[in-house]
Amino acid sequence: MSIFKRHITGIFMMAIALSFALPAFAQRPVKEYYLTIKDQKVTKAGHSAQAVTINDSIPGPTLYFTEGDSAVIHIKNEMKVASSIHWHGVLIPNYYDGVPYLSTPPIAPGKTFTVRFHLRQTGTYWYHSHSMFQEQSGLYGAIVIYPKKPVRHYDKEIVLLLSDWTTENPKHVMNNLKRGLEWYSIKKGQAQSLNRVIAHHGFGERFQMAWQRMPPMDISDVYYNAFLTNGSSSLNAPDVHPGEPIRLRVIDGSSSTFFHLQFAGGKMQVIAADGQDVKPVAVNRLLMGIAETYDVVITIPASGKYEFRATAQDGSGHTSVYLGKGALHEAPALPKPDVFHLEGIMMEGMAGMKMKMNGMTMDMSPKMMQREMPYLKKDYIDREDINTAGTDNMYMGDMDMGNMQMGDMSGMNSDSTVNQKMDMGKADDKTGDDKMETGMSSMAGMKMGKLQQDDSVIFNYNMLRALHPTAFDTTGHQVRHLTFNLTGSMWRYNWSINGKTLSEKDSILVHKGEILRITMNNATMMYHPMHLHGHFFRLVNDNGTYSPLKHTVIVPPMRSITIEFLADEPGDWFFHCHILYHMMAGMARSFQYADYQRPDTMKNYPMKRLFNDDNHWYFWGNGTVASNRGEGYVSYSNRKNWIQVSGDYGWDKRENEITGSYEYFVGKFLRPYAGVVTSNKDEYLDYFRDNGKTVPQQDTRGLVGVRYLLPLFLNADLRIDTRAHARFTLSGETWLFQRLWLTYMGNTDKEYEANLEYMLSQYISLSGGYSSDYRWGGGVMVRF
Repeated sequence: MSIFKRHITGIFMMAIALSFALPAFAQRPVKEYYLTIKDQKVTKAGHSAQAVTINDSIPGPTLYFTEGDSAVIHIKNEMKVASSIHWHGVLIPNYYDGVPYLSTPPIAPGKTFTVRFHLRQTGTYWYHSHSMFQEQSGLYGAIVIYPKKPVRHYDKEIVLLLSDWTTENPKHVMNNLKRGLEWYSIKKGQAQSLNRVIAHHGFGERFQMAWQRMPPMDISDVYYNAFLTNGSSSLNAPDVHPGEPIRLRVIDGSSSTFFHLQFAGGKMQVIAADGQDVKPVAVNRLLMGIAETYDVVITIPASGKYEFRATAQDGSGHTSVYLGKGALHEAPALPKPDVFHLEGIMMEGMAGMKMKMNGMTMDMSPKMMQREMPYLKKDYIDREDINTAGTDNMYMGDMDMGNMQMGDMSGMNSDSTVNQKMDMGKADDKTGDDKMETGMSSMAGMKMGKLQQDDSVIFNYNMLRALHPTAFDTTGHQVRHLTFNLTGSMWRYNWSINGKTLSEKDSILVHKGEILRITMNNATMMYHPMHLHGHFFRLVNDNGTYSPLKHTVIVPPMRSITIEFLADEPGDWFFHCHILYHMMAGMARSFQYADYQRPDTMKNYPMKRLFNDDNHWYFWGNGTVASNRGEGYVSYSNRKNWIQVSGDYGWDKRENEITGSYEYFVGKFLRPYAGVVTSNKDEYLDYFRDNGKTVPQQDTRGLVGVRYLLPLFLNADLRIDTRAHARFTLSGETWLFQRLWLTYMGNTDKEYEANLEYMLSQYISLSGGYSSDYRWGGGVMVRF
């Protein structure tokens, strides 16, 4: 009997132990999805292209979860290339974050990868590929995570996933950006040719920009055939009724488009930003950054059909959702931004006449605007700033609210519960209230370019107020200050942080438990939506202790934004600009936790494969057949290296000259080079005649020299060949009319030429002009 009792007792104790030892995963409700990635031909808004689909659809299916669920997602890759999925804004184990080679293995062709994680949050999020340009081609979808206990009730909710659609291969788009082709601005009707600049009274500013070697400014780099909501250029939602509050979960899943959100039926009430609930605020317009999510509540008026419109920031198009039935009420049309003046670019979607960086006011004069901020010598500045004094030890970031001046930067919303995983402390509920601009409609009275036309309330980050204190308890935590200057060069389309691309400076070491405070200074003329993987950060604004939590933040041109986060999620996490083409051109870093050990399954996937993304080689060229000659040019370049081959052949005298060179960038504009030239022109063969030597049919010489980009985009080339002959050349081009360019060249060998080129399409131009070698002629140029 005693033996039986002992067995029963042992079994009972083992059962109790097993119940406690069971993985938390098995104790939670499991929500399972199957996703299949394919390469398919797709038509969107009447435009067909080769695309990447998820479950035969663009966007992919919306994934619904409830807080506390265990997610099991099986991803099958049926393409011929590797793929990936990143869960944007979702707190997830690093191994499943979905950045190939950094945290997660790429999903090989024909393979299935299963992701498992617990839902520790609520809100509106999304997922997308992190493999090359697949996101642009359609690999994205929405995520909705409901709270266990609903805190608000709405009659209806609609998920709206915004995106941009191009029929071009995204790799070819990147190639065009690298070569500086202006075709996209022509297609958008925003060509900044000399005649249009003069007509808009912008010649002085354009001259100053060209003097500082800055190309014409763009709000957006790429021309898109259509803008989409849930994969369509427009949607109808007739099954809504007057007086109904409707929750719109809006996601900007585009690759390079910011959107102005407007509703024809009145104000939108912003209730959440990046999945985190905020104090509701009513606005008329909101500029939404790429990769941000906003939850807004609208109410359908008494009768009619009302438009919810998302207008591309550059004014090149919009996508709409029509809610209700009856007579159509359209959202207000926004005029296109003024791209001919610096003020037009700066004030697009912003308020205020001055900006501040590092506490220094920068007046909006063209001269000051174009002065780049000095690069730091390293990616961050460490400071022993362990705050152990004070009564509550709440880290407010040593804020100087007067220096924030975060102007009217639209768009931020959030979902349900503030994540409590951070160590929040006590805070004075009134902290920052006195500084908060409660009536932001006052911004309407400030000069905002042509976009501000009435007394409407325009959203800005200072309107975001968390529902609970978010400040960190710094007891026992080191506070480290980092400065990121967002830098870049449109001339060769390189984007960087502190003047270094990802391949040049890839990672920043992080110690678990420290608080990182990052000040981002945008030294460029473009907006940058900066995203941190695996964490929420505090966006330090006028609300002090109640500054909101976000995962993506817009840093406007020539402005400064400060964020801070607690390093409590070990792993290797990506931080990057979410304009896809900027990220691929180098504006990224990785935060790597010091004590984190990569899983053995990552041993065959070196990080350098990711870090080298901005150092890919790009090939382009052109060929011309004219009445007097034939010409050709090819270019093959990456971040620091440039190989060029050019040649011409005259039909009359059968003269030719072919030059090939390799150059290396030392800084932005200086390129020493070496190469070879071969020619049968008189200036080459005269060397043999003058020295009494046999004249060959063709002379080939070695070259060394240096090229430098001068102000006004004049290319200077000083070289000496192996016959000890030196030559200096100046060349350049002027954009005269919307499709017409003047190119010119002259050198110390008394060669000169001038040509007009008229762009018929992205690939074909008509050309004609005069050359000292070949006289007058005209023909056709083909680009490839």
